[in-house]
Amino acid sequence: MTKLPDPALTSVAERFSAKTFIEDSKERMPDIRKAATEARRGLLGRHADIVTVTELDDRRLFMPDANSNPSTVVIYVHGGGWVNCDTFTHGAVMVDLAHLTGCEIIGPEYPLAPEDPYPAGLDHIVALVEDVAAARKGARIVLGGDSAGANLSVGAAAKLRDAGKDDLISDLLLWYGCFRKAFDTRSHRAYGGDEYGLTTEAMQRCWDWYLDGADAPYGDLSGIDVTGLPPAWFCEAELDCLADDSRWLAALYADAGIDHAYDFFADVNHGFNHFGQFYEPSYRSLASAAHFLNRPA
Repeated sequence: MTKLPDPALTSVAERFSAKTFIEDSKERMPDIRKAATEARRGLLGRHADIVTVTELDDRRLFMPDANSNPSTVVIYVHGGGWVNCDTFTHGAVMVDLAHLTGCEIIGPEYPLAPEDPYPAGLDHIVALVEDVAAARKGARIVLGGDSAGANLSVGAAAKLRDAGKDDLISDLLLWYGCFRKAFDTRSHRAYGGDEYGLTTEAMQRCWDWYLDGADAPYGDLSGIDVTGLPPAWFCEAELDCLADDSRWLAALYADAGIDHAYDFFADVNHGFNHFGQFYEPSYRSLASAAHFLNRPA
């Protein structure tokens, strides 16, 4: 019998999601992005009343009223297949993560494909990490994100490591990342259909538009050497076509002896971390990431 996502999650997701996040036509993407943003306007986060949001030119800042961890800054890179979404579609995640970690969260608005393919988004994140490190001497910088944002986080960490700047990022927080341009995995075969939200067909188009034929060692991470990468927290959504990507990267971490933690969330599909305002497992995923971040040294 086919296992489907928790109906309670599906009900909430349908309230705050546009009909599609990518189509065949590249020319339609501006309208599709607007629809995605508008669909999330009412999704504010469980702790919106005690987190201050400041809008700047290329980012939004999320500061908890109880800023209990001022020496740490979290850069949260939104997902959306490198082609869609922004800090409004993912604002609820950043609001609740700010409260749960006690840290300021920086949400960058990075360039999206197909207008700006690889490495534009990646370079934006790398430059932001460097800028934050220069402006906040001695701060602990955490980099994280979901889906394509998790990919950009790992790619940026690897690029900084290879540039001799492996000390800039202390930790990675990775929700259900798309780390490999590979579609023959167990999870793609099991959960790549329409009934699970994110489809294998959509991911193929996202990868094609993002990489645009480029040689992309920090994009498609299939050949990555994890040596020297920061400690990482991984989140797997059970009913997600990308689930095996998280398992694969976590296994590389384990083989290399790098500090990491892995959380598995049953009965949920890709994108579930948005809905902590209404759905408890979503909120638990954010709390688990905060717990990893605030673990004893």
